[in-house]
This record gives sequence, structure tokens and C-alpha cells, in this order.
Amino acid sequence: MTRLWIADVHANLAAFEAVLADAGTAEEIVYLGDIVGFGPRPAECVELLMHLDARAVRGNHDASMLAIRKLGERHANPRDWDEWTFNQLSVAHLVFLEAFPAALEVDFCRVPAMVTHHPAGAPYLHPDMPDAVYSGFLEKARRPTLICGHSHREIDRMVNGRRYVCIPSIGQPRNGDPRAGYAIECDGAIEFRYVAYDVERTVRETAAIGLDEQFLERWLKFLRTGHDGEWSRDYVPGKPVNKWLDAAIARF
Repeated sequence: MTRLWIADVHANLAAFEAVLADAGTAEEIVYLGDIVGFGPRPAECVELLMHLDARAVRGNHDASMLAIRKLGERHANPRDWDEWTFNQLSVAHLVFLEAFPAALEVDFCRVPAMVTHHPAGAPYLHPDMPDAVYSGFLEKARRPTLICGHSHREIDRMVNGRRYVCIPSIGQPRNGDPRAGYAIECDGAIEFRYVAYDVERTVRETAAIGLDEQFLERWLKFLRTGHDGEWSRDYVPGKPVNKWLDAAIARF
């Protein structure tokens, strides 16, 4: 069986289309959350995912749209990027996102695996974190392998007999490589892949939203380089990884 693993599209349609074209035909597609959030084409990315017939779990940014929906109103003048994203989505899009479970189970590389956006209670897990940091989160998994997105990095680790796999981000790379990442599972093995996409198309689409000028400048550099001083920094013992930024919810 050939299975395509995709994660963290973040409303980046150019990157999403490039990954699907590069991956070719797969017998199954598994989506690991965050089709929307901090990107310029949320509706189009949801539409594309709707046509893929993928198995899917809900990401934190997908959940944010449902939380806004519960408030029961659309803002004519959105105050932040989440509200702007919500305004782009139809009721059908939101119903589609609402149907995603928090987790599902698959046989991965011939071993039972649990699939979720990120381990419950975990921070952004980093490839250089010691086993002791991983073990507390992995031991809660119901299966010997845990497959996630959310950390936007390629990770494949064995910790105390459990395997943790993180699929790299399609729409918001943080590893200093601006290419879109994904993975192919075939014949009991997984291969991480990266493909170049039209970054300047996404730059133009993002610039058209109307974000705060200072934040926009930083974000466009992030898109072009795959690196940001906060989200891309290396793991340092004793310090939090990827502290949430006030600027991340940019004022319009």
C-alpha cells in the first residue's frame, strides 16, 4: 500500500498543490491537521482537501475556526488573522472541519499506530529534545507508534520502545528550508520528501490580506526562508520552544 501523509497546510494553496503534484497517486491519504490558519487561501485549501477523500484529524487551527463559529457572528472588520480566516469559510467548510476526530488509528509500517495532530499536553516537539522530554508524552499513546504534525519538522524517533513520527509542514516550514514537506509510506517504510513551490505567489496572496505592515514584513521573510527567529530556533534545555508571540495574531 502507498500512503500519502500531509500536515500543516496553513492555507498555503500553492504549496498544497505542489505537494499533491509531486506525490503522484497514492492509495490512501492521511491528513494530520491545520488546513487553515496563518495563510492566504483557507477556503480553497479546504475545498481541495474535501475532494481528496482523505482520512483526517483536527488540528488546533481547525479547532480555532469552530470556536469562533460558536460565538455566532462574523466580523465585518476582522480584528486578527483568525477572524479574517473565519470570514473566508462557508458553513459547508466549517461542517467539514467539525467532522474531523481528534485522533484515529491506522497500521503504519505494519505496526498499530495512533494518529493525532500533536500529543496531548505536548509543546512543539523538537528533533534535538532528549528522550526524557519525549517519553512523558509518548507513554500516553494507546499504540506503539504515534504519528503527528504540529511541530513543522521532520522527526522519526524511537523512545523507550515507542516510535514518534512528525510529518513536516506543507505550508509553513520552520527548518530553514522553504520547500513544502510531506511523507510517503510504502512497503513498510516511510520517506520524507520536500518540493519547491511558487513561494512568491503565496507572498503576493498574503500581502493582499491587509496585515499589519511590520508583522507582514516578518511573515514574508519567514515564507521565503523557512526560518523565523522564534519558531525556528534550536532546542535549548530549560527554555520553552516556540513561545506564542503576541505578533502571531496580527492586528489588522
